[in-house]
Amino acid sequence: MSTDIVNFMLHIDQTLSPTESVVLEDCVWEDPCVLSAHVSTNAPHLMLIAFDPDCTSMQHIHANLAGRGIKAQRVGL
Repeated sequence: MSTDIVNFMLHIDQTLSPTESVVLEDCVWEDPCVLSAHVSTNAPHLMLIAFDPDCTSMQHIHANLAGRGIKAQRVGL
């Protein structure tokens, strides 16, 4: 049995403070299938996310953030 990991990037359309970036990361981490979520300190408009595609999807993660008022675009890697 092999576990695939999918990585994708979000381009965040809003300017977030460092505190808001941490809150955003925490929102993504709420999904138990998310393995990593990190907003870049050098480019705070970018967030890299890794997840298990067997139990969630880019669309689901993106929809969760959109439901919280975060405007972002998915960028596949």
